[in-house]
Amino acid sequence: MLLSKCRTVSFLIPLGLAVAGPAALALPSDKDAPVEIEADSADIDQKTTTTTYRGRVKIKQGSMELHADMVVITYRNRKPGTLTATGRPASFRQKPEKDKPWVSGKGRKIVYDINSEELTLTGDAVLTQNDDSFRSDRIVYDRVKARLKAGAAASGSERVRVRIHPNNTQ
Repeated sequence: MLLSKCRTVSFLIPLGLAVAGPAALALPSDKDAPVEIEADSADIDQKTTTTTYRGRVKIKQGSMELHADMVVITYRNRKPGTLTATGRPASFRQKPEKDKPWVSGKGRKIVYDINSEELTLTGDAVLTQNDDSFRSDRIVYDRVKARLKAGAAASGSERVRVRIHPNNTQ
């Protein structure tokens, strides 16, 4: 049962893809939706191949929304390589499938490596769907391996806290 709950984390991937391209595991309409970015400021540095958005950053593509104090996108070979969102907290939410409930996550830092397809939430990290939650100081999701790690398994220092309500069948 826990493994099936962990698989719902696959919605996380569009966090990085919101800037890089189509969302792989989201509502079918999300991948065709335009990417909308709002921030108080933007700094595009071609020498360091980074783009930094600061101040009430909001990135939206279809059902996916990311909110942060700052988002830094680093590029590798002219393509987005890493997206790093920081905040108090940085947060996101997405509807993974039409009939599924919203999934949300937050942490003081959210990092998505587009090449390895690995997402890391740190600093009071929480993943939630319905009333179910997964908490630790560090949560790592590897989409390629379909593997979720938290706490010591993810090089964290806190214990993992999981809450699953038996009546939540989705």
